[in-house]
Amino acid sequence: MKQAQFYISLIVPCACGLLASIASAAPLALPQTCSGYDAAFAPSKRADSLHGFKVDDLWQACGTVWTAVSVSRNAANWQKLQITGLPTDYLGEGVVFSGGTTRLVSGYVGPALDVRLSLHGQSQVVTLPLTQEGHLDSRLLQQRDAGTSATVLKVYDQSGHGNHLLATTGKEVVHVGEVKVGQDEALSWGEANGPGGFVLPSSMKVSANNFFFGTIGGFSSSNSGHAAYPVPLLLGQGGAGHELKVYFGGYQLDGFVHVSDPFNPDQILNLVVNNTNSVFSIWSHKTTYSVQSGNTQSVGHTQQSAAFLQGGYIGYNADGGQWFEQGPNTGLWTGIVLANAVDSAHRIQMFRASAALHMQQTPQSKSAVVTIGDSRTEGYLVADGQNWPWLMQQKGQYQSYNLAVSGATSRHMLAMLPAAKTIAAQSDKHIAIVFGGFNDHLPQNKISYTETVHNLAQIVDTLQKMSYYVILVSESQTDPVLRQQLVDALSHGSLHPNVVVDPFSQGMPLFDLHNTTYWHNDFTHPTAAGQVELANFLWPSVSEILQQERP
Repeated sequence: MKQAQFYISLIVPCACGLLASIASAAPLALPQTCSGYDAAFAPSKRADSLHGFKVDDLWQACGTVWTAVSVSRNAANWQKLQITGLPTDYLGEGVVFSGGTTRLVSGYVGPALDVRLSLHGQSQVVTLPLTQEGHLDSRLLQQRDAGTSATVLKVYDQSGHGNHLLATTGKEVVHVGEVKVGQDEALSWGEANGPGGFVLPSSMKVSANNFFFGTIGGFSSSNSGHAAYPVPLLLGQGGAGHELKVYFGGYQLDGFVHVSDPFNPDQILNLVVNNTNSVFSIWSHKTTYSVQSGNTQSVGHTQQSAAFLQGGYIGYNADGGQWFEQGPNTGLWTGIVLANAVDSAHRIQMFRASAALHMQQTPQSKSAVVTIGDSRTEGYLVADGQNWPWLMQQKGQYQSYNLAVSGATSRHMLAMLPAAKTIAAQSDKHIAIVFGGFNDHLPQNKISYTETVHNLAQIVDTLQKMSYYVILVSESQTDPVLRQQLVDALSHGSLHPNVVVDPFSQGMPLFDLHNTTYWHNDFTHPTAAGQVELANFLWPSVSEILQQERP
């Protein structure tokens, strides 16, 4: 099988103090360190269109950000950007909300969050300010009682407009202090948290045809969680007929970003949100939606008739109606920004560039790891993004896409392949990890073992035709029949992934389903410790592939 060339051969070291001492100390395919930044290389002339780069793409290394001015073959021109402000500074006077766990507006001094936590057995509501350096003062978070979470009740508006975000009473599910993105604490949702998020003030309004929404941080899943809609944004009042929603996957479980408005209630964009430290944003400008995740952009269209969108929700998986009780959002955010009447693409570019610099993002990475599967990969019963794809992604530098969905059958997994194809088109080296089939044999699904093996073989074959290096995870002891079926198919050659890994074999920590350290009492879903074990077990295979060059 022909493998895509790993991009590390196309870049050259930048002049950073630590680089000389580390350049020969580790394989170039692994993440390097440069004054605290993950990518220790500057773009060369060969960072061009042939290798998937586009004009206006960003590249961050060693505390410097470049943008692609030209991507002509072997003659790419990347220019340094002079970044003197924080991300929100570049969006102009139209910012109506800016807040999170870091300073996003230059000169802002004050509170960041109100949280409810347990100290010495007593529930308390405390205000967490920003430090002088602009990071969340986390001392009280570290002092909270063991085994308890800090729940976010308010996110303060740093823009000066007083548009603070409030958690809905009875739906306070967002935590802080559980997950870090880069070096910063994140506002985190999770499968076990339940549905909920923040309400936009009803007095807040933005132009329906000219607004910007952006999140800084990540998502722990790229697809629909709990067979529902993870919705990072809903603008407008429910039932008014002028709403806009942005959601992932939907009931199609397709993994793509969807936009919904009165013009089109389900507009599917050719974009899959990545799970790495990045900016996710939507910019409505005249009749166009520009939706972006990292360096990847897709365009949608609208004929929105409303002049303004007033109020709404941020971070919900629901609009207050029939979606409300369904699965969780998957955001892990350090910053949230909403602006009205952003007048130029250049402002948005500089917002992204400043975020890349201050949040140590590496949007230039051209390796991708895609996971296709079910609840054991999506993170069912695990709080705050602690699924194994997210945990594994912290070990290396690549773009991560978790397409797994709770309840997915092998038929649903087939429907995730178009998203995998889109990801392959924008990456140099791509790895797919396939782990699923268990749900086929639940009573309500009635899928035969023969079809399960056939579907998994089709998934593997199709991914390989897309030049994926495919890792198949063997079935757990939960379904010994399927486990044996896969063994037989592998031995007969009807199932032929590039690598098979078996974290569930005898002698391994995940072998014993009765071990409550690693398994919930349903004998099916890994605990948080089990997810860590999966990440640690799978990472060596992924790391080895990332280091390989084309022969």
